[in-house]
Amino acid sequence: MTLNWDVTRKSIGTLSIWLGTGALFAPRAMTRVLGVDQRASSNDVALPLLVRLIAARNIAMGAALLVTPVPQARRTTEVTLLLTALDGAAVLVGRRGGDVADRSVGLSMTVLGLAAAGAAHWHRR
Repeated sequence: MTLNWDVTRKSIGTLSIWLGTGALFAPRAMTRVLGVDQRASSNDVALPLLVRLIAARNIAMGAALLVTPVPQARRTTEVTLLLTALDGAAVLVGRRGGDVADRSVGLSMTVLGLAAAGAAHWHRR
């Protein structure tokens, strides 16, 4: 395992846990920061539950990245990157429907681009 990959794995894991924790305890605030329309983030009764479900997934994947034994950690990282890509696709679909702001698309595409660059870098080795 290279030091570069280990640092990236731990960074992704830690970030996933922090974002998941924020969304778990402040789901409406987190959605507003990410660009969800204020009316939806204030009035939608299902929104906190859905955000907390995603938050739990992020916390679990982040923890898995941090504690998985080295031979399995690469696969866990790949699964996390796949979930990030699916999240990015969901944001794009939401933007097309007018449900999310441009900044949400920009942020999601930045995260997706960094994740894709990391995956490409690992697979070249």
